[in-house]
Amino acid sequence: MSWVHSCLWAAAVATLTACATTPEVIRTPVRGPPVSAVVQNPDAFVGKRVRWGGTIVTVENRRTETWLEIVARPLQRGGRPTSTGATTGRFFGRVAGFLEPETYQRGREVTVVGTLSQSITRTIGEFPYPFPVVNVETAYLWEQLPDYDPYYYRRYYWDAPYYYPWWPYGPFHHYPYLPYGYRYH
Repeated sequence: MSWVHSCLWAAAVATLTACATTPEVIRTPVRGPPVSAVVQNPDAFVGKRVRWGGTIVTVENRRTETWLEIVARPLQRGGRPTSTGATTGRFFGRVAGFLEPETYQRGREVTVVGTLSQSITRTIGEFPYPFPVVNVETAYLWEQLPDYDPYYYRRYYWDAPYYYPWWPYGPFHHYPYLPYGYRYH
């Protein structure tokens, strides 16, 4: 192998390792109970280790810690919460220290790893709801995915039959496959 090939391999490996910025503890699945089971019987799971994620609803900074109210969503393989689908409940993530509310704002996706403590009951509207509380060891705030309008996605010639880019729809039309990292409105 020549030195050119060695340099190309080294550049490829460096690029791939730079892409893996998600912490290992967030990517590694934890065999913990689901949020819905803990909401049903909160005292049975105190001290269990969990990896949960979802969408931030509120950020409450206290004197020495920050409480994140999170609507739980199922996690994908890498630990990122799904952006669609049914919620599995709500929970609080208790993080030591201060978290900037402008960074950890409503609607952002977050994944937390920690241990369960005693649940607390708060109201959602007028309904009393038992919130499981996670003592967070690691919290990972996911970057926001860009919004994407599928009706202006340009088809390329290799996507269409007979290599004709506008057959049968025209140059701009709804296309069922999105590039990685994009989602529908």
